[in-house]
Amino acid sequence: MVPLGIAVSCISLGGPAPPHRPAFFFFRDSGHTLPMPDKLTPPSPHLSDGVIALRPLRAEDAPAITAACRDPETQRWVPIIPVPYEEADARRFILLTLQAWHDGSGYEFAIVDAATDRYLGSIGLHLGPNVRRHAIGYQVSPEARGRGYATRAVRLVTRWAFERLGIERLALWFLPGNAASQAVAEKAGFRYEGLVRNWESDRDEMPLDAVMYSMTPEDLADSIAAEAAEAAEAGTLIAAIPPDLSAAGTRTAPFVELAAVADLAPGTMRRITRADLDLLVAWTEDGIVVTDDRCPHMAAPLSVGELNGCVVACPLHEGRFDLRTGEPAQMPTTGGLDADGNYHKPWSPSGAALKPEPSSRKLEARRLTRVNRLRYYPTRVRDGKLEAQLPIVPE
Repeated sequence: MVPLGIAVSCISLGGPAPPHRPAFFFFRDSGHTLPMPDKLTPPSPHLSDGVIALRPLRAEDAPAITAACRDPETQRWVPIIPVPYEEADARRFILLTLQAWHDGSGYEFAIVDAATDRYLGSIGLHLGPNVRRHAIGYQVSPEARGRGYATRAVRLVTRWAFERLGIERLALWFLPGNAASQAVAEKAGFRYEGLVRNWESDRDEMPLDAVMYSMTPEDLADSIAAEAAEAAEAGTLIAAIPPDLSAAGTRTAPFVELAAVADLAPGTMRRITRADLDLLVAWTEDGIVVTDDRCPHMAAPLSVGELNGCVVACPLHEGRFDLRTGEPAQMPTTGGLDADGNYHKPWSPSGAALKPEPSSRKLEARRLTRVNRLRYYPTRVRDGKLEAQLPIVPE
């Protein structure tokens, strides 16, 4: 199953295009029965949750839209798009969405990676004849599916729409059997209404049944409260980061998914690699922390050491590091400088006196080796997934 909520079409502003029309969609002039709100301008800054951002479509999005709409699963679950789908269809679609922004007749966004602006899909608010007939629809590109982008986008557009348009009911519908879109609707706080027969027609003008979900202002309030409760609960899983010890480049970095929380366990550690970063994910007695999987002394992987409470033992040279404070709990046997520049003599685990060593470059190198404090990656839990702010370009 793929996350494709059609609404009035998967990424359209009106009803499905008849087979003889080459465009992606056309506009239905239904006549408004209640006064419509003033037209809106694209939000500035873009709507974003740090992982995705929503912006108006651009001409350069046409190849990505074309590829998405040629996907067999997209064509299966969105049976109103033309087949074959050409780049000219995408270009006309983009122009019509920009015209809709100008006219105030609909609001379509590209779903993009917040860090790279890479196109991930499209989502639109499709205006009906009154504030109880608006709908939301979206599609996610094949390579971006299964990562929660649809739910994020639906939440962002839904809250923006209710705030700006005074919506009393917002619909989201999809074809029977699309379990992925059902999951998106429920995670975003929409409520199941039922199966609506002959709700729309497909590209061949054959009738389509629809699974209908909707949201009211009360549903939105319940959804926000539930998310706040989930975030509070998730917050208890995350250990506090020591002041001024965030890793370089994380302040404005995007959140990147690391693992499902269900795959982690208290009192354990594991290495997770993203791009060129080897990360230590440790579930300490204070909660989960994410730092570099590298001993501050000899760069050995801490993940193969031992975790005792909040202290991780390096597998080399007996160094121990407090994951609560970032400080060495025990300097390595080779001694050296601590983070503040104080010198610590070499020592022996047995307590036996060490034999004096003659002066050498090796001895001088050990004496000048600085054991720095650990640095941390800000971490959160969203939809059961552990995420961290990483200064990398997401794949």
